[in-house]
Amino acid sequence: MSASPRTSTEGHPLPETVPPQSPARRRRRLPADERATARTTADRPADRSPDREADRAAAREAAREERRAQQSWVEGAAPELPVRSTPPERVVFHLGPTNSGKTYESLQALAATGSGVYAAPLRQLAQEAHAKLAAQLPEGTVGLSTGEEEIDPHAPIVCCTVEKAPMRGELLVLDESHWVADPERGHHWARLLLTGEYREMHLISAAEAHPLLAPLVTDAARVDVVHHQRLSRLDVLRAPIRTTGVRPQTLVVAFSRKTVYAVAAELDRHRAGRVGVLYGALPPATRREVIERFTTGELDVLVTTDVIGHGINVPAATVLFAETTKFDGTELRPLRSWEAAQIAGRAGRYGLTGHGTVGVLTGVPGLKPSAALVAVGAEVARGDRASDLPERAPRLRPELADLGAFEAVDLPEALVRWQAWARAATRDEAMTPDDVTGLVLRVRALLPLLRGPLGAAGDLQTVWRLVNLPIDHDPPRRTRWLVLARAALRHAVGLPVPPELVLPDVPVGSAVEVYEQAAAGARDAQTLLRQFPGVAGLSSDDAAWVEEECAEAISEMLPDAISISRSGSCVECGTAIAPWFSTCRPCSAPRSRGADGGPGRDGARHGHDGGRGHRGGSRPGSRSGWRQGRRPTRSGRD
Repeated sequence: MSASPRTSTEGHPLPETVPPQSPARRRRRLPADERATARTTADRPADRSPDREADRAAAREAAREERRAQQSWVEGAAPELPVRSTPPERVVFHLGPTNSGKTYESLQALAATGSGVYAAPLRQLAQEAHAKLAAQLPEGTVGLSTGEEEIDPHAPIVCCTVEKAPMRGELLVLDESHWVADPERGHHWARLLLTGEYREMHLISAAEAHPLLAPLVTDAARVDVVHHQRLSRLDVLRAPIRTTGVRPQTLVVAFSRKTVYAVAAELDRHRAGRVGVLYGALPPATRREVIERFTTGELDVLVTTDVIGHGINVPAATVLFAETTKFDGTELRPLRSWEAAQIAGRAGRYGLTGHGTVGVLTGVPGLKPSAALVAVGAEVARGDRASDLPERAPRLRPELADLGAFEAVDLPEALVRWQAWARAATRDEAMTPDDVTGLVLRVRALLPLLRGPLGAAGDLQTVWRLVNLPIDHDPPRRTRWLVLARAALRHAVGLPVPPELVLPDVPVGSAVEVYEQAAAGARDAQTLLRQFPGVAGLSSDDAAWVEEECAEAISEMLPDAISISRSGSCVECGTAIAPWFSTCRPCSAPRSRGADGGPGRDGARHGHDGGRGHRGGSRPGSRSGWRQGRRPTRSGRD
């Protein structure tokens, strides 16, 4: 396999160029006339005449031959499992629980070496490492590269997201290495570990991930394992904490946006203006600002989702769980012990606070966290107990050169053929192929657009780049990716593209959620415009400005959004209920028609905000900043 392609965002590989494919790479195909016969005659209306029967038999045989071609490779043309030509001289595993100094020691080794890469799953972690190393080393020694933010990206030491990590260098520090098994992004970790040519590698992870990682670096000349112990105490509170007893420097954890606002509203009643919220839908700039306000003490309490558990360091003395169940995209389930440990371990960070405490919060209607589950998570966070980290294998994903495709229309069958090969090739290996169904669906959604005037823009490399854009393709946002892909194709053939189709305007006088949606749309536009600049006459700086304006508006609105949120009470009668409901059961039950013959009420009134805590009413307007010639004040912020 070839080296990992260059990327500009944190999602999927987006190769800008692909080397010419050798004839050996090409799959065995039927002649064009036989393919046409297989694809058309099989669908003709039924006819029992001998000639028709013969035609259908020939078509079935041709179709079978085509299917065999789709699943087979010309001898010597099948792809190979990724390997490196120069193995590392040394690999060091830093294993241990949270807050055990694993990252600190690895960064010190990187600073001492003076050349290398720190790679992490989140922009926030890359930015933290950059700030620490830049404060320690001479100016110009340390750079930052996250796809959205570039600071001296060619400096001797670069802190980056894993997708931006170069494939060779002096020393690699790979943080949160257990992400190698992540179903969405694990293939980037696997590619780096299997083919990265570094003289030395430092791999940071929980001890449970060592069996996943060790088989990927068996070619190293020397392997050292360093076990770390937690540097600060982590105690479990004996009794639940009520909302009136929450102290400063506390993180309160919930697992949905609506619940975060409901808990924050309840706490804000006792600490007005001193409670913040943190969740995934907030723009990254807003998240950074909220974390900074908590770090400096401007906020006493931060109500957050599990986004805080991914290695983000804040001065929290206490972590309280308001709930211990989460919806994982498939089902509502209790937290796993390793998930609880990642969050609980944020308490009592060494050098930021004293020893930490972890417990449960009570007093929020409808929320009943499990104290026993939290206690188990604390044991794992201390290193006193093994976690239940899922036993997933590292992920392997194809590159375009592995597929043997001639043109865009070949991609679906080429991807299916690659997956069949990869399943067999990795049967005895310490890895597993990614499910490429999502890529196949994207290609099939794009191919109908290429049958008309846009066909001239649909060359193989362009289509591959479009289907790999890291833009959400799950409903209900699936149409957003297709709209942007179509805009890129129209621009490529010189057809006009309305700017508002690509980049949303900054809302005016709207709810927080509307600004969040506009910011997400602007991030999608940045993703497109970094790969296909000039679409609709826009640049990634234009999209960055829209996101920045939305982030600033959200930051201004958050205190009011928290204070006016409904903290779990029925809108009809005021009875305490769970925050994800609008009305209690009696009020939501249909009522019989009254004595005057008027209709009964059903309690669930239209227009209620569902407890999301937003300013409602006004529809999004337009500031029209960038459309009236206003330029971004800064280049892209993530």
